Order: sequence, then structure tokens, then C-alpha cells
Amino acid sequence: MYSQLLAPIKDFLGCETPDGWITEARKPENLAALLIDHCNCEWKAAATAGKLLRKYAVSSQDAVVNMLKPYEFFLFRFDKWSVDEFQRWFFPAGAATASNSDVKAAKQALYLLDKHVADLPSARSVLQWADSQSHLLAQVVSDTEETDVCYKPLLPRADFAQSDDLIAKMVRLIKEELHHFDQVLEIMQARNIPYSNVPAGRYAKGLLTQVTTHEPQTLIDKLIVGALIEARSCERFAKLAPYLDEELGRFYVSLLRSEARHYQDYLSLARAVAGGDISDRIGQLVAAEAHLIMTSDAEFRFHSGIPA
Repeated sequence: MYSQLLAPIKDFLGCETPDGWITEARKPENLAALLIDHCNCEWKAAATAGKLLRKYAVSSQDAVVNMLKPYEFFLFRFDKWSVDEFQRWFFPAGAATASNSDVKAAKQALYLLDKHVADLPSARSVLQWADSQSHLLAQVVSDTEETDVCYKPLLPRADFAQSDDLIAKMVRLIKEELHHFDQVLEIMQARNIPYSNVPAGRYAKGLLTQVTTHEPQTLIDKLIVGALIEARSCERFAKLAPYLDEELGRFYVSLLRSEARHYQDYLSLARAVAGGDISDRIGQLVAAEAHLIMTSDAEFRFHSGIPA
């Protein structure tokens, strides 16, 4: 039912996910590892888009920082949260001087703690403190330019021709990936799978070692790599979905359309930045990605190769 959506992705990728990975991924004992790494992948996709915005497209980085800061606090300080840490993270100069965006980012972090980990003592201490700070957390003003939690409009850099296009595509990607992150956490919660920090596999690091170190080729390569990761995610969701339980399989199918669009967005941006034919470079990076997928891999991850 989604063959038409997947056709260009299969043509783009250098190989399909091997059956050996599917066999490993469908094992019940690997469900926790699969979901935790999937959760991390959604965050990393958003964070990568944020880095591209900060380095290449926006005139001020503050809005991008606040967009991702609640999730960084949730993940980087996981189960080490404290009131002091919360205040340092969101109000380093003191709550009295906090901007509207700072407060919105803080509220988003509280939402994540309350929704996903309110049973953990470290999260509970922050939430209890926040309950007594209604005068602070109520100071968010009604602003038509900032109605979407932490998504303050981003001002494009004048010296980069693709700034507007990069901003439009990456902000949408960030919103969708963070929403997917939230959805995966919900699924884990419902299945009593606690979140934990799992070391990254070799996949993304292996692709990034292929990136050229001089501009504008560095950006072009990063965009092609982004397209490959999104395309592989889409292909893998589709291939794995039939082997999962109905709820999880339906969820993975629901992700296909956005993942396919993300791959297309990255690729169109790469071609726009290059301003010419990049077929040869795409082919080189496609081959490198296929090698990572089709060779033996000691660690099982969402984007790992054939299980050793």
C-alpha cells in the first residue's frame, strides 16, 4: 500500500535492509534496544538539523538553541535532574532576567519530565519546585510570533542564498522529529521500557567520516548524508513493520511519509547548494552507506549492519 512512496527511496539507496537484521530486530528480547535507539535517532535527527541551521542559515543562534534546549536537558541530564541544574540550564543569569523564549523552553522541559518520567525522584523534585513558581512560569506573554512553544521565527543570514529554504525545511524536520521522539517515549512508557542512554552505533559516525572537509562541499556532503539516513529510516520502518505487533507496526507505517519527505528535502537542498550535477558524489556516499548496512556489525542498533 506504500510501494509508490518507497519506490524512489529504494532506487536511491544502494541496498535493501538485509534479512539478517530483520531477524534480529523482530526478536522480543531486542524490542527495548530497538525502541531506545529509535528514540535516540529521532533526537539526533532534530539535533543535526539544528546544527545545520546554526552553522549555515540563521543570523542569530539563540532561537535554535531554545528550540532544542528542553530535549537536551531531558537527555543529557537524564535522571540527574535537580532544581539547581534546572535553573542553571534555563535561567543562567537569574529568573528575573529570563526572556519569554527562556521561559517557554523551561516549560517544555517540565512538560517532558511530567509526561515521561514523573515517577523518578530527580524529576519529581524539579516538578514540585516548579509548582511553587507559578508567578515565574506564568509570565509567558501572548505573542503571535511565538505561539508554538519554543519556535521563535528565525532570521536568515544574508550571505547564504539557500538560507530561507534551509530554515523552512529544517524547522519542519525538527518539529516532526521531536514529535516522533515524544511518540516513541510514549510507546516505551506503555510497555514499561525505561529510557536509558545507549551508546551510538557505527552508522552515522561511519557516514560522517566520508564528509569532505572544505566548503561548500562539506555542506553538500552533510545534506546527502542526511538524505541517506532519512531514506534508510523510511526503508527500514517499512520492511520491519509487518513483523511487529499491530500497534508498533501501525506506528512505523505512520512515519513513512514524513521520513520520505525529509530525504527529499535534504537531497533538494544538496542540489541547490551545489548548483550543478552531484550524481557522482551521491553515488560515492550511497556506496559507503550500503557498505555499512551490508557488512557485519557487532552492535545491534536501528541503523546497524548485519548482526555478527
